[in-house]
Formats: sequence, structure tokens, C-alpha cells
Amino acid sequence: MAVQIEGMATLQANIEKLAKQAVPKAVAKSINQVARNAIKHGTKTVSKEVKAPMKLIRKRTQLIQKATVRRPVAKIRVNRGNLPLIRLLEDPRNRVNIGKGLIRIGQHRVQRGFIQTLSNGRRQVMQRRGKARYSIDVVKIPLSAPLTNAFHHELKNYSEQVKIELAKELSAVFRK
Repeated sequence: MAVQIEGMATLQANIEKLAKQAVPKAVAKSINQVARNAIKHGTKTVSKEVKAPMKLIRKRTQLIQKATVRRPVAKIRVNRGNLPLIRLLEDPRNRVNIGKGLIRIGQHRVQRGFIQTLSNGRRQVMQRRGKARYSIDVVKIPLSAPLTNAFHHELKNYSEQVKIELAKELSAVFRK
């Protein structure tokens, strides 16, 4: 006994059409989601490591190019330059505590530190280092190594993350 299914050709055509359109779109979405997750988790770990607000670290990272159907590549730009300590005062919860030979901003302590208004009108946290004539420097939080390590760690198993996100996207597409 043979069973005849009506509309098999149209069903097969719909599946092929779905595969040609939905799969590349799902790939692009999953790559973008992995990039956004890397930014989110990377900035969170760096923020905890350097004891700076997450908002300041997040401003230094951005997804500059999203993945598209034609070009499934996402680009993340990260400003790995040092963060001046004065930027911590943008958060109203951080206050300046000045002690004897010590200045404290947030959880950072600077020996022989002071706040100075520079000739360009900006304020900076400065520190005396040594006894030389011009031995003062702007105090900065180094971000190069922590940001690099965090993003390398987040994107270490990039292909596995894309596979997981792609499975989620495709299951959502086929559920519709």
C-alpha cells in the first residue's frame, strides 16, 4: 500500500527557500550576539579587576561593524589606552579623600598625590615620583593588559559559542 502526499513539491521548495534565506540570517545574528556577549562579559571582568565603574570601561569598547548576510564578520573596537584616575570622579559615588601624603578616589590610593588644574583647564590627579625637578605624572589606571586578556578569554572558544547561538536562532526560526 503506497501513501501519496499532496503538496510534497511545494513543501520541499519552501524548505529550500527557508534554508537559503533563514540560515545566513541566523548565522549573522548569532555572530553579532556572540560579539555583544564578549563585550558585556569582557568589560565586566575588567571592571572588577581594575576597580573602575563598568560604565567607564564599556565606553571604551564598541561593536563597530555588525555581521551581515553577505559578510558574516563582526568587528569590535577596543580603546586599550590608560584611564586617567580623575575619570572615576564622574561617578557621584566616588569621592576624593585627602589624607596626610595620600589621596584616595574610590578604591584607589595614591601616595604623594594631589589634584591639579592644568594649563589647558582640565583637572588631573597628579603624583610626585622621586626628587627630580619635574617628577610629577598624571595617575592613570593601566587597561591594556586587562582588556586584552579579558577579550582573548571571552573569545577563546568563539566557534563553540557561535554554534550554540546558531542552534538557538535556528530553533527559533523553525518554531515559527
